[in-house]
Amino acid sequence: MSFVNLTALDQMVTLLGGHDRLAYAVLFLGSFFETFIPFSLFVLGELFFFAGAMLAGMHILNVWIVLTVLYAGGILGDNASYWLGRHFGTSLFERLARLPLVGRLAHIDNYDRGREFFERRGAIAVFAARLSGPLSWVMPTMAGMFRLDYTTFIRFNTLGVIIGIGQFIVVGYFFAASLPTIADFVAHYATHLFSLLLLASLGLAVGYWRIKRRAQSLS
Repeated sequence: MSFVNLTALDQMVTLLGGHDRLAYAVLFLGSFFETFIPFSLFVLGELFFFAGAMLAGMHILNVWIVLTVLYAGGILGDNASYWLGRHFGTSLFERLARLPLVGRLAHIDNYDRGREFFERRGAIAVFAARLSGPLSWVMPTMAGMFRLDYTTFIRFNTLGVIIGIGQFIVVGYFFAASLPTIADFVAHYATHLFSLLLLASLGLAVGYWRIKRRAQSLS
């Protein structure tokens, strides 16, 4: 997670921590829109997952309610995207096929290949997408567009949601629980840590320089 996201996470934890009743609704909506097309292209779900988990770890929010709203939002968002793809995906594909440049990709042969892929690999694709970041933003819509069986979709997508969101919740929850210890450690040993890092960097630089000089002398 980048520095910008860490700053946003800190702001979100502070904001939601002061409005605990509203926090559950915000977490649900964040988890929902994280994979609901087209909002999934802009909403960073990890901020909501980490924020909810950290607030639960600090005992500001109830961990079981946090789990419920995040999982419910993720599953419902994926299902909404699936049905949008199922109902409108084919007609959208046909319209794209008539465009001059896009039509080279969005033609009937590629649609048939997509249908064939989801018939053979759709289950694992839906599951794996939930664990692979950007693919989770579009995979439910693609699964609907290429007519993956809904029973297969709901089974493997739900499992993917549980594991995919769960990994953020576990990390965020236990990080929050250890936050006072980490902060105290950094406060007492920050100078020593910085000195060690500086010495290590200098040691690596000197070692690289010596190896380079030796290689030059042998050549």
